[in-house]
Amino acid sequence: MSAQTTNRDGRKALDEIVADMAEPGFITRHHRPPSVPETGAHVNADMLAVVAPRSRYVRRWRRHARHCLACANVFRYFGLPLD
Repeated sequence: MSAQTTNRDGRKALDEIVADMAEPGFITRHHRPPSVPETGAHVNADMLAVVAPRSRYVRRWRRHARHCLACANVFRYFGLPLD
C-alpha cells in the first residue's frame, strides 16, 4: 500500500480495494458473518462464537443446523462441522 493511495487515517482508496478483489483468497480473508434472523428459532452467532465446540449449546444447535440453511452457514463460518 503506497502513501499516495492511502488516506491519512490508513484506509485504502476504493479503487485499490476493487483491484484487490480480483486476487485469489480475497473473499476468504474479508468475508462477513452470515446473517441470521434474530429469533429464538435460529442459532445466536455471538453465542456460538464464544462457547466451546463440544458444548451442549453447540450440540443442540448442530442438529437444527443440519436442516436450516441459515444456521448451517453460521456453523460453517465458525468452522464447526455439522456431522
